[in-house]
Amino acid sequence: MAKAAKPAAKKAAEKKALTKSQLIAHLAEKTTLTKKQVDGVLTEIIESIKQQLSTKGPGKFVYPGLARITLTRREAVKGGVKKINRLTGKEYETKDKPAYNQVKIRPIKAIKEALK
Repeated sequence: MAKAAKPAAKKAAEKKALTKSQLIAHLAEKTTLTKKQVDGVLTEIIESIKQQLSTKGPGKFVYPGLARITLTRREAVKGGVKKINRLTGKEYETKDKPAYNQVKIRPIKAIKEALK
């Protein structure tokens, strides 16, 4: 009997997202900045986004040439409504949903078109 063919070794050409350290190294290589300087810039961008999206800030952040980030508040939803599960036919009661903040990231038009 012949052996079954082995599956491809974890898809050798599997693409993975850049890690933070890989991104820092890439940006340092492409610019005249050191890795430490690039890390400082990224950290400050993240802090600016947090400050702008906090409840004390305007709730919006625009990263020019990339995306718009907005914060919306979702109110609490009362539970206790009786419904019927369409698959099993059993009756159940809905649960309360607490209020929460939702972050939305919308890319700019140029990025949308580039990814078509």
